[in-house]
Amino acid sequence: MTSRRQFLSASAALGGGLLIGFRTGPSLGASATFTPNAFVRIGSDEQIILTMPYVEMGQGTYTSIPMLIAEELEVDLKQVRLEHAPPNEKLYANPLLGVQATGNSNAIRGSWQSLRQAGATARTLLVSAAAKRWNVDPASCRAQRGEVRHAPTGRRFKYGELAADAARLPIPEKVALKPPADFKLIGTPAKRLDTPSKVNGSAVYGIDVRPPGVKIATLAQSPVFGGRVKSVDDAKARAVKGVRQIVRLDDAVAVVADIWAPRRKDLRRWHRMGRRPHAKLDTRQIADELEKATLTPGAVAQNVGDTEKAMASAVTKVEATYQVPFLAHATMEPMNCTAHVRKDGCEIWVGNQALGAPRRWPQRPPDCRWTRWSSTTT
Repeated sequence: MTSRRQFLSASAALGGGLLIGFRTGPSLGASATFTPNAFVRIGSDEQIILTMPYVEMGQGTYTSIPMLIAEELEVDLKQVRLEHAPPNEKLYANPLLGVQATGNSNAIRGSWQSLRQAGATARTLLVSAAAKRWNVDPASCRAQRGEVRHAPTGRRFKYGELAADAARLPIPEKVALKPPADFKLIGTPAKRLDTPSKVNGSAVYGIDVRPPGVKIATLAQSPVFGGRVKSVDDAKARAVKGVRQIVRLDDAVAVVADIWAPRRKDLRRWHRMGRRPHAKLDTRQIADELEKATLTPGAVAQNVGDTEKAMASAVTKVEATYQVPFLAHATMEPMNCTAHVRKDGCEIWVGNQALGAPRRWPQRPPDCRWTRWSSTTT
C-alpha cells in the first residue's frame, strides 16, 4: 500500500523534482534483496547493483554517474554492477530537464544531489541494521568498502549479510551527505566501466536484438537533402534468396529480408542532384556562408554597456579566426529500431537518449511496450 507521503513524493517527481523523491520503500524478496530506492539494489548474495538513469554517449556517463552513488554508499566501483534504467519518468526523470533523457551535458549537475542522496540513504539503513544487531549506537559504526564496521570491537558485516534486516527498516526522512573533504571517488581518475564489454564484444546494442522470426530492413536514402527516388530496379534484389519485400518511399528505398540485404547498388538509381539546391554543397561552401553571415547584423538577445565604444577605445586589440571541420553530430552505431508487432501489442528496442519520449507520443498504442538496449558511442 502506498502511503500519503509516498504518493506526494511521487507527484513531486512528476514535476521534475529530485529523483530520490519517488520512494519505492525498502523491499525484501525471496532472495533477501535490499532495495531502498530506485537506484540501489543489494542482495544477500553480495551483489551490489546500481541503476543507471542516463545513457552513455561518449562522455563517460556510465562511470561518472555510478561514482556519485558509490561515493555515498561507501563501495568501490569494482564492487558494483550496472543496470540501465527502464523507461519510467516517475523514477528516472532528469531533474533539470523534467523528462527521462540524456543531453545538454547536465547529467552530473542534474544528479549531483539526488544520486548521492540515494547512496547515502542505503548506507544509513545498512549502518542502522548493523547497529541494531550489535545493540550499539549507530554513531559508533561506519561503512567502508561494502561493509559496516564497529571500530570499538572490530566486528563487521558485509552489506549482503545486512540486506534482509535493512530492508525491514523505515526509510529516513533526511540523511547526511559526505563533505567534499571526505570524497574517495568523486574527483579522482577512474577506468571507464563500459570499456571492457565494448572491447570484448559482449556489449549489447540496439542493433544486436534478434527476436525470433525477425526480418531486417536495409534502407538506402538519398545522399543529399531534397533528393527523391527517380526509379527503382528491384529485379536483382528480388532474385536474392531471403529478400521478402521492396518498399519504396519518397526519398528512400528499403529492402526487407531475412538477412542484411546485399548489393544495395542493384536496388536504386537516384535522381541526378544537379538541379537540387544541396546537390553540390561541401564543407568549403558551408564555411564561406558562415563567414559571410558574421558580417551582417544578427539578432540581439541582450545588450549590456557600449561594446562598440569599448572596442574602439581599447589600447590593445586581439583578433583571430578559428575554424573547425564540418562534422556530423551522429551516432557511431547505425541508426536502428526493432519492433516485434503482435496481435496483443508490440515491443520495441531502440537506441535512444530520450527514453521517456516514446511513451508520451499521443499515437502510441496503450499496449505498446518499450525496451531500452545499450546505446553508446565511444
